[in-house]
Formats: sequence, C-alpha cells, structure tokens
Amino acid sequence: MKSASHALRAASLVLAGLVAAGCSTNEPKREFKVPQALCGTPVPADALSRLLPESGKRLTAQHTGSLTDGSALCDVKVDGDTVLMISSERIDAGDSARHILQSRLSIQQQKSAEDGSIAYADRAAVSLVKCRGADVEKEDISTLVKLLDPARKNESAVKSMIDGYTTSLKDQHPCRPTS
Repeated sequence: MKSASHALRAASLVLAGLVAAGCSTNEPKREFKVPQALCGTPVPADALSRLLPESGKRLTAQHTGSLTDGSALCDVKVDGDTVLMISSERIDAGDSARHILQSRLSIQQQKSAEDGSIAYADRAAVSLVKCRGADVEKEDISTLVKLLDPARKNESAVKSMIDGYTTSLKDQHPCRPTS
C-alpha cells in the first residue's frame, strides 16, 4: 500500500511540475518598447500600451502623406501586422465626429466627449480640430484612430489615445492661415 501511495504522490508532483512549466513558457511576452510618439506626434504611452498586443517582438510606425498637403496616415505594425492606424485629413467645416465614425466605420454604439468634438468606441475614435477665426481658413481637421486585430479592445484607452493625440496635434498649430 505504501508503494502505491508513494507512486501516486510522485506522479502528482511530476504532473504538477509539468503543468507549472507549461504555463510559464506559454505566457505572451512583449519585447518591443511602447513609444512616446507615433509618426512624430506625442501620444499617451499608457493608453497606447493598453491597446497594443500583449506580445510581439518589433513595433514599427510608418508615416505617409502630410497634413499640410491634405491628409496623413500613420500605420503602426507589430511583427509586420498592422494593429493601429491613425489618419488625419482636412475636411470642410461642419461635420460631426459621431457622423464620421458612423459613416466611415459603421460604428453605431459610440460615446462622445469634449463637447462632441470626439466620438469613440472600443476599437476606434474620431476627433475634430475646428479651424475658425479671421486669420485661418475655415475648415476642420479630422483624425481617425482605428484598431485592427491583434490590437486589444479598450474603450477608455481609445478615448485617452484620441484625446492625447488630438491635444498634441493642436499643439502643432495645424490650422492654415488665410492667404
């Protein structure tokens, strides 16, 4: 009886060791550093961190276009997969952030912030910078943040991300002077 009991205990210990070893080696690991800026625009790194995949080796951000010329795109990839896109463009004054988010991405369930200049959901957000005044062209600058798999859904992080990005964009004085 003792030998059967010892054998059972030994088998249990071996099985527990295998389970523990299996769990520790399969945990996702993030090897890339979360940047403080994307394509030259400062972003809230804590919010970005909550949106990026939990694992991956390399993060890259590629910038195309120019807001000066009308539109710009920042394509963020982890290990070659696009996980986040930030696009900004100059648009005619008067559209709403909610309408843009609904018409471009068909997102019906969304929330608003900043007196309606921001609309957001768990995988996307839109903000508007309104250019108004005697010395600037009357237009809006629309910024769209869109998450793609394997990015992580997180409504509060998306809101923080669009809010921080828009604040940084405003600090760059993107409104064009009248000619």
